[in-house]
Amino acid sequence: MALVGIYSFPKSGNTWIRGIVSALMDENGSAIPDLHRDQLSDAKEYKGFRFFKHHAGRDIKVWKAQTLDTTHVIHIRRNPLDVFVSYMNYISENVTNSADIPFESAEAISGTELFDLYFHSFIVMGHVDPSFVGMTGDYFRHNRYWLSHTGKTMAYLRYEDLMNKPVAALGFLKDWLGVDDEDIQIACDKAAASTTKNGKFYWRQQEKNYFNFLTDEQVALFLKYRGDECRKLGYDPEYLAHRP
Repeated sequence: MALVGIYSFPKSGNTWIRGIVSALMDENGSAIPDLHRDQLSDAKEYKGFRFFKHHAGRDIKVWKAQTLDTTHVIHIRRNPLDVFVSYMNYISENVTNSADIPFESAEAISGTELFDLYFHSFIVMGHVDPSFVGMTGDYFRHNRYWLSHTGKTMAYLRYEDLMNKPVAALGFLKDWLGVDDEDIQIACDKAAASTTKNGKFYWRQQEKNYFNFLTDEQVALFLKYRGDECRKLGYDPEYLAHRP
């Protein structure tokens, strides 16, 4: 039986993929365990495949005394600036209240010195949650690792492609699971109903949302130091700098 790991850096679309695949299985999200809190034994089988979710920045062989004989990996990545603002929402009081320096919401501190401090930390460290960085790696290291990973059947997704052309982006599932375009579209529609943006965990689901929070000068500063790395991950600085 094949075992598929759904991996991503946090706030990059991992839960969205989990929702789509579980809908394709005609199950709810619990059919694909989040190994940060669930057990692999909870994974439901579908056409010879089982799936799990994880945010690790490396291939996990053993997790909490569970052996992961992973055969396939789905990895989804998202442009770093949208990851940053989404992560800011996630650690705020609006969702988890886990920020080292607490704040009510990303909106509440937008344009303030505190927001700028977090942004500079992300430029330098590639993360805004030090408690999780040991598991995930920083944004750049995490995505570099998975994009160069070998030894397993790999499927690579970009959040933006999944948003704009979901059926094409998920085409690999036709080969893996023997489904067709209509099946994938129906699953995407079901997942959309269960992950509707709510201003909290499912925050905005908007491409280039970061322009609602960052100035052109801040984006330029980020690209000055991280632009070359972004290009290697499939996000040209010209794309990131261009307002929608």
